[in-house]
Amino acid sequence: MNDDFSPRLTAMRDALVAEVDRTGAPGTAPARHRRPTRATVLAVLAAFVVGGGLTGGLTAAALPGADPDTAVETGLAISARYQVEEGDHARVLGDPVFLVAHGDRTTTVVDPPRGADALTVAWTCLDAGSFRVEVDGTPVGGESCTPARDGHDPVTVGLLPVDVGAVRVTVAASGSARWALWTSWTQRATIAGPSPQQDAETDDGVVTLQEYTTAFNRLQACMAQAGHPMAVVPLTYAADGLWSSTPGGDGPWYRYGIASESIEVYDTQCYPREFEAVDTIWQGEHPEP
Repeated sequence: MNDDFSPRLTAMRDALVAEVDRTGAPGTAPARHRRPTRATVLAVLAAFVVGGGLTGGLTAAALPGADPDTAVETGLAISARYQVEEGDHARVLGDPVFLVAHGDRTTTVVDPPRGADALTVAWTCLDAGSFRVEVDGTPVGGESCTPARDGHDPVTVGLLPVDVGAVRVTVAASGSARWALWTSWTQRATIAGPSPQQDAETDDGVVTLQEYTTAFNRLQACMAQAGHPMAVVPLTYAADGLWSSTPGGDGPWYRYGIASESIEVYDTQCYPREFEAVDTIWQGEHPEP
């Protein structure tokens, strides 16, 4: 199933990258890397669903006489897989479980594959109502939900660490409102811990400009060593509504983009190890306008 969705995930990733690149068009400030937000992901998914960008099961299900649940299952699967595999760099394992039901119901997910340490849950409403979804008592979503008229229903995706074994997924729905649920065992990405240098820079809760630049230099060295070199990134200042590399005004900040093929290394290794904690403190001390 992973191989079946890979071309679609790649296409949606490219659409997201195009959207990010669009925001960095000439005349705007160079943007720091940001992981695509859930809203952006779902907006791209909507464009693919409505525009016919998805093929296979979804297209077939949209034909007259086809099972409409197949389209729902495909939409949930693609939403979940994109968020998990592209956004969280995790791996979906084993055979997913798909369920369409109404009212309140508890289902148990069993037989975790080797390496599983989390559960991915994606759900959507098929009727308007109030819903609450929990995984072993941990909320995944609790909200009012109304199916969209354009056929792209709201989707909530959650990736939750669990004690591997039998996991209970509970859906509480108002009245007899129908809903759809997709779950799969998942192996989370291994995220690097902060380096001793970064720990030392953040130990006092304050980051100096020298510490900020030193940490960023380590980030660049890490990316280059991993085979994903970054471009030259100058410090950027803001003054009178304009951005400049000339000292003065507010800042400075490192503002940069990350190529799509480099994001996994950046998100899971170099950024958390060398720059994330320093960057977080610096951004808090120097909010961008």
